[in-house]
Amino acid sequence: MDSLLPWFTYLGSHFAIILFILLSFIITRKRKLFRSLLLLYGIQSAVIYSLKYLIQRERPLFILNMGDRLSKGPGEILDPSFPSAHAAYSLIMATLLSTWFPRQKILFYLLAAIIAWSRVYLGLHFPSDVVIGACLGYGIAKAYLKILMEKEIRESHLKRGN
Repeated sequence: MDSLLPWFTYLGSHFAIILFILLSFIITRKRKLFRSLLLLYGIQSAVIYSLKYLIQRERPLFILNMGDRLSKGPGEILDPSFPSAHAAYSLIMATLLSTWFPRQKILFYLLAAIIAWSRVYLGLHFPSDVVIGACLGYGIAKAYLKILMEKEIRESHLKRGN
């Protein structure tokens, strides 16, 4: 698990969600979708990082004086622990993908759960960090999808003259 879970944890990173957004655009060629996903990423990041710096919860590795386990390279963790951005971003992706591909919904949420759990396993977050991060990711993504769907319904009614 020690060699496998770091790979899973990267699937919830900023890099992974930006790649997800870019691939969504490349596949669909829809600028409106691209802008919507960027806006969702921005909203989610603003909420997560506002909470991180407001609460200032130290990461478990640092509380247990195990910070030396982290690499001192470009991926070093400097931000506070609560809430988990990786859990939030993985739930955004799972929520969007399960909306687009409902038959694979269980697979998407299972992968998001593994990503979130990997953060606890690796000592980077407390369980409450990932639970709240996951709830924020899911909740914000669902609210955003609802707003987008309502907007599309209003626009289609206007086009038809209703």
